[in-house]
Amino acid sequence: MNSSWTAILSAILGLAIIQACQSFTFSHHSNSNAYSYSTASRKETTKLPMTLADLPFFARMQAPAKEGVASITSRLPLGSIFDSREYTFSTATNVRGYEWTNKEAEELLEDLLDGSNGILSAEQPKQDYELSQIVLVPMEWDRELYGLGSRYDVHDGQQRLVTLCLLFAALREAFALDGDMDDTADELANMLYPPKVRKADLVRIVLNKRDNEILGHILKNEMNELEHVHVKKMTRANQRIYENFNMLLSRVAEMGKTERVKFLDYLVENVYMLVCIPESATIARSLVMAQGKGKDNEPIDDFKGLVCFRYTSEESNMYKTFDDWDKLAAVSDIDNGSVGRKVVSDACLLRATAGLRTKIRQRDQVHALERWLRMDVVENKHEGHVFYKKKVEPASILLGQFREGTFTLFGFYAGSKGSKAWKSVVMRLRFLREMTGNVPATKEVETIILELLLRAGNSEGSKPMPVMELDEYLHEVEQLALWMALTKPSATERSLKIFSFLDGIGKKGKFSAITQEDKSSLRESLVVTEFGSSASGKKVAIAILKRLNAFVLSQHDSEDLINNAADTYLESILPVKANKKAWGASWPDADERDKWVNRLGNLAIISNKATAREAKMAFIDKKKRYGSEVYPLTLGISEMEQWNSNNLVKHLASTVALIDRIWSL
Repeated sequence: MNSSWTAILSAILGLAIIQACQSFTFSHHSNSNAYSYSTASRKETTKLPMTLADLPFFARMQAPAKEGVASITSRLPLGSIFDSREYTFSTATNVRGYEWTNKEAEELLEDLLDGSNGILSAEQPKQDYELSQIVLVPMEWDRELYGLGSRYDVHDGQQRLVTLCLLFAALREAFALDGDMDDTADELANMLYPPKVRKADLVRIVLNKRDNEILGHILKNEMNELEHVHVKKMTRANQRIYENFNMLLSRVAEMGKTERVKFLDYLVENVYMLVCIPESATIARSLVMAQGKGKDNEPIDDFKGLVCFRYTSEESNMYKTFDDWDKLAAVSDIDNGSVGRKVVSDACLLRATAGLRTKIRQRDQVHALERWLRMDVVENKHEGHVFYKKKVEPASILLGQFREGTFTLFGFYAGSKGSKAWKSVVMRLRFLREMTGNVPATKEVETIILELLLRAGNSEGSKPMPVMELDEYLHEVEQLALWMALTKPSATERSLKIFSFLDGIGKKGKFSAITQEDKSSLRESLVVTEFGSSASGKKVAIAILKRLNAFVLSQHDSEDLINNAADTYLESILPVKANKKAWGASWPDADERDKWVNRLGNLAIISNKATAREAKMAFIDKKKRYGSEVYPLTLGISEMEQWNSNNLVKHLASTVALIDRIWSL
């Protein structure tokens, strides 16, 4: 990294220190009956050290959530919010657009009219109306360009703020038509398009550029521009804004002038909002979720907004990336490049974990994702739309293909597919997919798998990873997944193993995912673990036995028999509840039965689920079913004369020998 970009990073660190040292304040706004409690005073942006002059346009990053950090919460009348430039708003990075229809907008109007007419309370004809809380996060404000004021990113309240702007605009138009109410019309115009002598113009609220066309004309009082719009060609948000404005204009135009003045005074003096300004976007999101809102909004959606809008400067690139992301996150259709929102989210979190070498807490996901994004765009000196194409899209598609098991769709190793090395890679990936998809303790292994697949496809590293090298690494990943599933390491131990593995990829010398001591513990666990006693244990046993059977079949190029099998079920050969008539002669000792019944040596996989009656049958009857199976280890059991402790131990010994052959434990 060159010296100028090093200076930029140093400046960012300096800015973070400055922000951390801001003072604790408690203030009272006497003109608005509003109290504020905060850990940081809200001031205009001051001149920063000259090193920050080189910062890219996305300079300020949101801080992570902190324990015990208070937020500024003020109860303000609409007259204060819509006065001057102290409160101007942006939803430019919000992936959710304006969604209110005539129904919601008219319901709000009716409620406000009821308050103005004293219907809310017979005892208090002019009762205050509480319009619920809005959640805002401070944004950069250019004081030299715009004068005194502030701009906020709206995390909750977009629908109400836009609809209120439309209502004030409708009142502006109605008063303008009265002929003798020009001063009132001008007052309303200034609420929506606050003037400042010798400063640049701005409107009260700005949506993302694609959805801002109609609202922009309305707020700027450019009503003649609306005559030329083609409603059917507009975005849904523009259509709703247009329809709601016309509905509100029609309603307020029906009111008499005196009634309209009374309604306006009520709006600016008696309608209140709780304005909550948390210290960071992470806290803001937590507040919104705590209110039961934003339930469909996930950290990945906030990250999408950052990549597409905040970290991308050209409008055409913004919306191209936004649309591409929408297609990628659509309902899974791997053949057509859609993997679903969850896969995109998981891929980004896995790549951020690998890039930052840290375990990401759920409450800090947005901050961690942004750190990953900033690290990449600063190091490579590109923007969000490039980051999406180089990082988000390839990782998401590969993770989707891995989870779907469509390994033939990988865009690499075209010349190697069908080779012995490729078949080995596929066997390993099938086992790892089974483990990570069904055993929560191994889920983190996907961090390594995705890193290896990206390197194989030349999305990471200086050159593609050879297929033989990928096979060797996946061999180690299998060992690690087994160790995690069976020896029950702590979360910290798992993370250390993951990061150690990532650090070792590409380095010279012999590489081992787990130590010899770990291997000894794993080998013992394979023998003594009671797989059949829990649902998770059964899933591990199925994955292991499928892998062993696939390996045996691969020696005869027949592994597709297993890959094409529709379902796989686990059966205890000696039943958990064995009756004496069927099993008493072979297993006379109850303690011996209890010792072995749930262990790996007594388990077999079958392709057709046994009925409760079949599962309890004598071994001579079970043999007939086992003899028609596709699984070679199950077929081997059918060749035994009886199933007693001696034969079980022999079978277990051959199973462990096969495990040693595959995984070198």
